[in-house]
Amino acid sequence: MRELGPVASYLPHRPPMLLIEDILEVIVDQRIVCRAVIRPACVFARDGIVHPSAMIEFIAQACAVLAGVTATTGARPVQVGLLLGCREVTFAVDRFTVGDVLTITATKTFGGQQMATFSGSVTRGETVCVTAELSVMDGALTELA
Repeated sequence: MRELGPVASYLPHRPPMLLIEDILEVIVDQRIVCRAVIRPACVFARDGIVHPSAMIEFIAQACAVLAGVTATTGARPVQVGLLLGCREVTFAVDRFTVGDVLTITATKTFGGQQMATFSGSVTRGETVCVTAELSVMDGALTELA
């Protein structure tokens, strides 16, 4: 695997919306595994608690990092993406807390460079806490409307 730069190289997000901290594993255009830690400054934290629905954004950012890594591998620029929809969401926990270390996995299940569907999960330790199916789109397509 080639040496990957910092996560911010693949996302337009900046703190406090940059949630993904590290890329642990990547198979270009197929699958990514990332790590995040819920920090006290997390925009989704209220009194040290994060609702599981916030994990949809964590999974979306993992998808975006995969798209960014794939783009740069093909010598293309990183594009802004849009989350079109989320379905088949399951929450196995009722909360996350500041200090939780999360592993976020996103696997492309359908699509290409302009539109795609991903299967994602968030685990805390050995426990799968959230799963979701996300549909995403290249943000440049909005300019065509």
